Amino acid sequence: MATKKTLQDAKRTLRVRRLTRSTILAVVVYGIAVIYFFPILYMFISGFKTEIQAVNPSLIFTPTLETYAKVLSDSTIYMYLSNSAFQVIVGTSVCLILGMPAAFVLVFGKFRKRTTNESMYMWFITTILLPPVAVLIPLYTWYQSFHLNRTPLGLLIAYIGFHIPIVVWMLHSFISDIPLEIIEASEIDGCTRFQQLLHIAVPLARTGIIASALLVAVFIWNEFFLGFNLTGNTTATLPVYMARFREQQGMFIAQLSASSTIAILPAILLGWMTQKSLVKGLMMGAVKG
Repeated sequence: MATKKTLQDAKRTLRVRRLTRSTILAVVVYGIAVIYFFPILYMFISGFKTEIQAVNPSLIFTPTLETYAKVLSDSTIYMYLSNSAFQVIVGTSVCLILGMPAAFVLVFGKFRKRTTNESMYMWFITTILLPPVAVLIPLYTWYQSFHLNRTPLGLLIAYIGFHIPIVVWMLHSFISDIPLEIIEASEIDGCTRFQQLLHIAVPLARTGIIASALLVAVFIWNEFFLGFNLTGNTTATLPVYMARFREQQGMFIAQLSASSTIAILPAILLGWMTQKSLVKGLMMGAVKG
């Protein structure tokens, strides 16, 4: 009996330790989440304040829609929203259309030298590390020669060039996981490279395509540096518009918070709707890569 009681006490102690450990871990995780999310929450709350209330930080105030009404009544915000939407939709689509075949060829393509595939893949990887400021001056000069400065097309070309390597990098790991036997069997059946890409690679790498598309879309939506330097008053994107709330008279904190909330809503909704595919794609890509 003493042995049985001692064993029960040991199990009870072990359960208590596990419960305590999991509770502490949960508190730490939720604490980090609150700290991380608090700036976004405070930004959302500040959008319901007046400018006078926003200057004095406080969580206790009388909510008002005055600031949102002022921001949404400005017709220019819709122009900047449409500019950003155009860049995101067209830019992401072109990046996928060009990046998917590139990743497929880098995995299953046959070049004269065996090292060509790896060399080209590494070139794509290294271009991801290139900061936009490093190419701004030559890009600006080249755009002037071809009259692309301050045009939507010029900004679109820059976005496509900077984000295709990201698509290639992410999809390369997914396509590499496709068994070579499937590709060889399709060649025996008479499939062309385009048919292999369309009917085999695209369905099997669907998760990676969704994750890549969402990642590129968020990057383009949030991009400020190129949008600020390569666009004009009528072709600028939403991040450039939000920067205008800081003027010589001061910073309009409430209006900036309201416009920022409006700006991040599409990215949040898109991420929420595709979170399973995004997490799965990023995790699988990390393991394979």
